[in-house]
Amino acid sequence: MSTPSRPLARPLGRSPMRHSAIARRKKAAQDLVVIALRFSGWLATSALATLGIATLFFLVLGGFTLDGLMLHLDNLASRFVAADASRRGQFAAISFGVMLTGFVLIAFFRRASLISAFSIAGDDQ
Repeated sequence: MSTPSRPLARPLGRSPMRHSAIARRKKAAQDLVVIALRFSGWLATSALATLGIATLFFLVLGGFTLDGLMLHLDNLASRFVAADASRRGQFAAISFGVMLTGFVLIAFFRRASLISAFSIAGDDQ
């Protein structure tokens, strides 16, 4: 008895359809991870830009000086601590609304980079 001179085309017990289904699931999972990372990066950048706008607002109020910025923040903090609970709640609601509006505006102007986060670039296209 002699052994075959050429190797088998595929290992015994493995179906090519099963392998391609696993590869497709793996590729889909990798694509989801890439999209999730890109989207979380986009969200983080937009949130940091919103906080930067708030910081820039206080810097403008302070006359573009660090002393003026700190004086305005000290004034805001002392008035916030002296206020009662209902006024603090109003301030929190107003500041949340302003920050949310800023985030929505920044997100609107960054929508092209959000759309590009959902396009998968690679050699397989």
